[in-house]
Amino acid sequence: MKKALFKSYFIMAAWKFFEIFFKIRYRFHYIGLENIPKERAVMLLGNHVSWIDWFILQLPIKRRINYVIDKDIYKWRLFNWAFRMAELIPVSKKASKDSFIETSKRLKNGRIIAIFPEGEISRSANIAKFYRGYQYIDRDDAVIVPFHIDGVFGSLFARHKGDARRCFLKKREITVCFGEAIAEDIKADQLRERVIKLKRMKI
Repeated sequence: MKKALFKSYFIMAAWKFFEIFFKIRYRFHYIGLENIPKERAVMLLGNHVSWIDWFILQLPIKRRINYVIDKDIYKWRLFNWAFRMAELIPVSKKASKDSFIETSKRLKNGRIIAIFPEGEISRSANIAKFYRGYQYIDRDDAVIVPFHIDGVFGSLFARHKGDARRCFLKKREITVCFGEAIAEDIKADQLRERVIKLKRMKI
């Protein structure tokens, strides 16, 4: 009981710290939040632009998101304890079966799962090939909600530094677009095209 309580308080405190820290440098805009079911299981699938995508996606969503993370990163000694506390799901190209089983189990329990089908953080302004690993996950009654994150390139947390030359004192505008929920099966290349289309949406 005490352990669970400590975990809950720790997560709340850590989240508040990140919220204050990132809002100093970024202004966040969200389009299509109504496309995310409030109770139904959801798979969030979209582009991967920075080390803080987990925060950007979670910020406007009250339900806790479970992220699928590369196993090599998950095993980092310095952060492994935090990854375990956050209930992240490690996955590797060589051994993905257990990860798919765990992800399916959480979806059946009505959770929100976020996966970045590119497999790594973008190194250019273009959205890379989407891998089809998510297609092997038993979604049961869960829906897919595609998303596109824009405005992070050039920041400290992005690999692509395309627009790094900007006023340091000016807040960076980050926009996230969520597309309509997809109930049927969708192939990786088709999903990628939907995410690219979301890029064209503006506030």
